[in-house]
This record gives sequence, C-alpha cells and structure tokens, in this order.
Amino acid sequence: MTSRTSSWFRLITLSGIFFLFFTYLSPILFSLVPAWQRFVAVQDEIGVASGALYYTDVAVTQDAEAHVREAVRLGMEERATQRKAQTD
Repeated sequence: MTSRTSSWFRLITLSGIFFLFFTYLSPILFSLVPAWQRFVAVQDEIGVASGALYYTDVAVTQDAEAHVREAVRLGMEERATQRKAQTD
C-alpha cells in the first residue's frame, strides 16, 4: 500500500472506531457506572447546563464572553486615560 492509501485507511478506521465508541460503547458504559448516572442526576436536579462550560453556542457562555469583552474594553480605556493624565 502507498503512504497515501495507508493514511486514508487509518483515517477511515479511526473514524469508524470513534463512531462505534460514541454510538454504542458509551451508552453501555454509562449504564454500568453508577457515578456517571449520579453526576447526570445531580446536574438535572440543580439545573446545571454542563454544555455551557464547553460549547460557545450556549447563551450563558455568549453572555459571559460579551461581559468580559466589555470589561476589558473599559479597562483599556481607563488605562489609556490614566497614562494620558500622567504625561500631561
């Protein structure tokens, strides 16, 4: 096999392995591990959106990012004002 064919074969094989793991093996593991079930139950009880910690398309994350950007912008403006006052 050529290097290019070998690379494509590895890519397709790894993709298949990931597909099988996330589609079939993960749910089986989830049903066998009580700690994961408890983790999800607690999140549901207290209303935590764990996706907000990892994904940027969650509204909470977008709001937090907007506030951080605004705080940084205001801080930079304040710093520029202080430097200008020091030089005058």
